[in-house]
Amino acid sequence: MTASIRNVASSCLDKTGRLSLREDILGVYANDNPQNRSVLAQMNRIQTVPFVKIALVTIQGASPQIQRDLDNANAVWVGNCNVWVYPTDSITVNAPALVALAQDDCNGSGHSVSSEEDQLFDLGRNLGANIVAYYIQSGSGAGCAAHPPGRRGFWADDGASPWTFIHELTHVVGDNPHIDSNDSCNLGNLMTTCGTANINVALPNLTNNQCDRINGDADIESC
Repeated sequence: MTASIRNVASSCLDKTGRLSLREDILGVYANDNPQNRSVLAQMNRIQTVPFVKIALVTIQGASPQIQRDLDNANAVWVGNCNVWVYPTDSITVNAPALVALAQDDCNGSGHSVSSEEDQLFDLGRNLGANIVAYYIQSGSGAGCAAHPPGRRGFWADDGASPWTFIHELTHVVGDNPHIDSNDSCNLGNLMTTCGTANINVALPNLTNNQCDRINGDADIESC
């Protein structure tokens, strides 16, 4: 079993050297969503299901629910699109100026890369993933997927809803836009404009077209 795990970790996930079953195989980086997890089931997923690698950066002072977000992300993507999210690493960075980010990307005033945004999206670029998720503490309960050119990623407020993380990731992977319709919230689509906190189904859904866009993204990998 050990040799098999090492071979799969190396060939599929680019993980070599000393391995942690919890982090490197199961993708568990926090204790906020405890549950029974099967190594055998995860090994099968790694070898048979397409995935995207992401790195996680928490700005010190933020208190995110990292494992809740990762587990919810996989519930939505696996359940709808047969794609899963693999976290390559998770770090906390002491950068007080970035806890409340100054930027104009997601407030309707256009896009210009602020100095703070430029600093934020430089972090975590050595963690084995092209896409980096950032946790900040803006107090808005929101997230934003606009990112500087060449540095794919998004940020989420640590008070955001359980579906904000995967909503923003779905903007990045596949460049999925919002669904702007009066029924989008009632229908439970993840990309609704009514706000992820107002999705009123047990598990948000994605359309076949949205899944096709995710599966066609350049950062989707297979073992």
